[in-house]
This record gives sequence, structure tokens and C-alpha cells, in this order.
Amino acid sequence: MEGISKRLKRFFVGLLEEVVQNGTHRIPYALYLKGWKYGENSREQLEKEGEEVGPLEYRQEMEGFIYCPECATPLSRAPKDTDIFTNSRTAHFRHRPAFKSVKCELRTPRGLGLSYSSEEELRRAVQNSELAIISDWQDSPPEYSPGEDGSDNEYGLTQIADPDGEPTEVPLGRHTGEKFLLPSKISTVFAICRNFDKNLSRAFFFPDSQYATFLNDKLFDVALLTDELPISSHLYFGKIRSVSSLSKRNKIILDPGEGARVKIYTWPKNDERKSINNKSIGRILLFYGSLYKENDGVFACKLNLSGTYCLLPEKYEHLLPDL
Repeated sequence: MEGISKRLKRFFVGLLEEVVQNGTHRIPYALYLKGWKYGENSREQLEKEGEEVGPLEYRQEMEGFIYCPECATPLSRAPKDTDIFTNSRTAHFRHRPAFKSVKCELRTPRGLGLSYSSEEELRRAVQNSELAIISDWQDSPPEYSPGEDGSDNEYGLTQIADPDGEPTEVPLGRHTGEKFLLPSKISTVFAICRNFDKNLSRAFFFPDSQYATFLNDKLFDVALLTDELPISSHLYFGKIRSVSSLSKRNKIILDPGEGARVKIYTWPKNDERKSINNKSIGRILLFYGSLYKENDGVFACKLNLSGTYCLLPEKYEHLLPDL
């Protein structure tokens, strides 16, 4: 590497380490310069005066003043306060949703899906809890006795997965054409959220999917929505701004502050069982579905099935990108 600058050398070494250790984390270091602002100060100043900081060198006082070495937009560090997630993933830097329109080679692309070489490998993945299959979403809430604590009632259920669920055709990969019948054990989003930290690194075969994907790749922050409608269903998440009652439906507004506003239409009986009400404002809602646009241009989604949405337990919110 003779003749290559120190910064460029560190860039490639850091990038190689991230690919080897994490597979998807592509920002090897951030530039820290207190007082510098994207769009106001010069890029040259950031490159000249900025301190190169790796994810493990990050300090709390740097929050709000770390920037991407490639596009210079603000970054966030995840998790904020520790060096490792509860599911053993290491700390890393992320681009902020507010600057999603700025092109950058260091943005992590979405996964293209998982392939399996044989039926035996596919079954082994299910048996080892590396792959979870969802054939369909639960229509109505299960019967249970609510606890005294009105929040996250459904997480107290002893059984949130069916050990003998309906068999579902699961493909080996995107282009093999081979499918095999395997039992589905999950039928609700709150079953995914119960052990959300561990499930982030598991693969899931969702209803209407053509292949299995890691949960981390299926998650879609509503703050990243553009004017174009996503072409497929996703497991969306966003912060609740308001909950209101219509003549028959409830309406939940998700407003990330720096992204698109989304209207969610639900049935009151389902919200009641999930303890979703005005006290839920500020909480994170996860929902699986397809979006459409209303006449005012706002994104919307009708959640008719109870199993398609729930509140994310607050202890897992730090695992999501900054909202």
C-alpha cells in the first residue's frame, strides 16, 4: 500500500474488517468535528480537521457531530451506549434517515434472500431455529386473561407459536423452482417481537414471500419511504404520533418527523387487546402489510388481521435505527 494516504489505507483496512466480522456493516469509521454542519460548512474542512473515529472509539460527547467519510452526511452509532447488541452484533455506524436522498457507496444494500442447497438443509435450518416460517397471519387475538399491567399484555401468553402449524411450501432459493412442505410455527408479529433481539439474526419466510430473508433485511423504517410506493410487503416500523377513533375503525398515525407520515387503520377490538391507545403515543409500532396512497398523497395501510401488528417492547427499541 505504499503511496496510499494514511486515511485511505485505514478506510480499506476498516472496510475489510467490517465485511469479515459483520457482513453488512460498511462504514469503517466516522469523521468527528464538533460544530461542523452538513450543508453549511465546507467538505474540505471536515476532511482536514475531522477526527477519524471507529465504532469502538466512539464517545458519548460525539453524538450529533459524526459524519460519513464518503458522503459527509450525519451518522448515528448503534447501539448508542454499549459496544455490542444483546444478540452479539457489534456496534456500527448508520446513515440518518433524513439524508436518505444523498447517494453514498457505503449505504448497506437490502439482502436478496437466502438460498438452501437441499431439502435436508432447509429442514435443518427450521429444526435449529435458524429459519422461521409464517404461512399466514392470525385473524383474531387468542384467548387469554389480561394482566394488571395494561402494556404488552399479549407478551404474557405462554404459547405464541404453534408447534404443529399448517404446512407451507417453502422454496430452496429464488431461482431453483423447488418447494417443500414444512410446518409453520408463527402467525403473529408479536411472536417475532417477543425475542426481538435474537430474531434479528434469524431468517423468516413471510406470507406472500418468494424466498426467506433475514428479519433485519425485512424491516423497513417508515422514515425511509420516498414518493414511490414499495413494490412488496414489508415489516414496517415507526413511532406513533396519534391514536383516534373513526366511525368503525381506529386510525393510528405514524410520523417519524423526518420521513413520510403513514396512516394505519385497525379494528378497535384488536387495539384494545394490544393495549394500543393514547398512552401508546411515542411507542414503536411494527406492522406487516402493503402500503397504498390516499387522495391526499399520504401513505396508508389497512390492518384487518390481528396478527399483523403490535407494539415493540420498549427494551428493544434501541436495536432499531434512530427515529
